[in-house]
Amino acid sequence: MARFTADTVRLLAAELFEYDIPREAAETVARMVGANAHYARRMQSLSLGKIQPPFGYPTMIVEAERIRRSRS
Repeated sequence: MARFTADTVRLLAAELFEYDIPREAAETVARMVGANAHYARRMQSLSLGKIQPPFGYPTMIVEAERIRRSRS
């Protein structure tokens, strides 16, 4: 996978938002994007498809039922 660089961040900021982002900030953004991409690939390899998101509807229903029972 190609590395997301500070130059790319600066070009995107200029092109999309007409904003001249400082080099230091662009480097920080590029590192954050790279880290997120790395962990996104790592998460895909863990086969977590059957796990519900923390605020998914089924999870909320189960939690609501648990709270209701504890108050009874």
